[in-house]
Amino acid sequence: MGQFGERLAAAAAVLGPWGIFLAALADNAFIPFPQGVDALLVAQALAAPSTVYLAAGLGVAGSLIGSVVLYFLARKAGAAMLRKRVSEAGMRRMQQTIEEYGAAALIPPAAIPLPLPMKPVVLAAGIFQMPLGPFCAAIVFARVLRYFGVAYLTLRFGGDALAFAEEHALAAALLCVALTAAFYCVNRWSNSRLSPRA
Repeated sequence: MGQFGERLAAAAAVLGPWGIFLAALADNAFIPFPQGVDALLVAQALAAPSTVYLAAGLGVAGSLIGSVVLYFLARKAGAAMLRKRVSEAGMRRMQQTIEEYGAAALIPPAAIPLPLPMKPVVLAAGIFQMPLGPFCAAIVFARVLRYFGVAYLTLRFGGDALAFAEEHALAAALLCVALTAAFYCVNRWSNSRLSPRA
């Protein structure tokens, strides 16, 4: 899987914006992608600034498709896929998190451009039957924040964009918490509006 990921990274690097789509799809559908979509976005912004927002949009689309693939694999394969990554106690905590926070639980690992574990949360969303609509909304919301944020920072700060993001990780985390809370409240409100009244 690692060698395949390296070959995929090499191919994606020469395909421009569509390479970012391919990388995001693969990375979210369980194929390790060694370079990372963020690094490819930075490279794209430096090489062809006029295409970087197209690349970011394609990255969002690829991430959504890959995440949905993994979500449905998790629904079919059950807990065995998640047990390879987390303990039984971890699985119980993840189930409680999914039940309590719903799709909002997906936003921090999907939005913050740091090595946070996202795949276990996506697996848990499928295993514990998170509704597909809120799942997709959370992935798109988080990835738009992340990929368009990386694109903007690179256009402004050049090759130092990811270093800038790491230096301001606390501010990014606080912003992510605020946006996650807003998403959670909107999601709860919309669910209460859609649920049948007694």
